Amino acid sequence: MRTTINIDQDVLIAVKELAQLEGSTVGVVLSRLARAVLAGSTAIVSSNSPNVSELASVYGFRPFSKNGSVVTNESINQLKNREDV
Repeated sequence: MRTTINIDQDVLIAVKELAQLEGSTVGVVLSRLARAVLAGSTAIVSSNSPNVSELASVYGFRPFSKNGSVVTNESINQLKNREDV
């Protein structure tokens, strides 16, 4: 089904990155994530590997509070190029 919705930019960037990593579309990724949240799922399952799941939890450290934009592979590559790494 096709519809128009407003999505926060940081969420859209993250979903686009997930879609690219999975070789999927933004719509498919958003639908999968929405279903998982609405069903109260404690695991996020990649569509590429249905037998492998990652627990939706923090692994040994507390995440930093949000203080800027989403860090993407593109922004990391730009920083690496700028620092000549």
